[in-house]
Amino acid sequence: MLDSSGSPTRNRLIGLLFAVIGIAILSVAAALTPAEEGIGTHRSLGLPQCNWITMMDVPCPTCGMTTAFSNTVRGDFVSGFRAQPLGLVFCVIVAMAVIGGLWTAVLGRGPGGLLAAAWNRWWTWGLVAFAVLAWVWKIVDHRGLI
Repeated sequence: MLDSSGSPTRNRLIGLLFAVIGIAILSVAAALTPAEEGIGTHRSLGLPQCNWITMMDVPCPTCGMTTAFSNTVRGDFVSGFRAQPLGLVFCVIVAMAVIGGLWTAVLGRGPGGLLAAAWNRWWTWGLVAFAVLAWVWKIVDHRGLI
């Protein structure tokens, strides 16, 4: 995607695109008031309630993501984690993508080589395992067990 062998102009445009999209996501999260319950912040965007909760009283794997983002952009990492641990991680990743995008927009070469060198299948499996554990956390939290 972004590397030192690509055109600097192309890399700059892609970096700027990453930064703009990330800033838009973080800005929307900052504009929302996080739901005290840990889920439901997305409803202020005009979206419906989660069908999983409505039909089965079980939160879906993404329940709490918007609330976690909204808390995390405010620096409330504990509430962000409580709402959805994976949402907190994704919010931090989006913020890092903004920084990486701005870096690339200025320098014309991205930090992609560093990421590619560090990423391996264990990171992938670790992220999948964390996503499953985050969902279990959300289910247990929804049941009032934590």
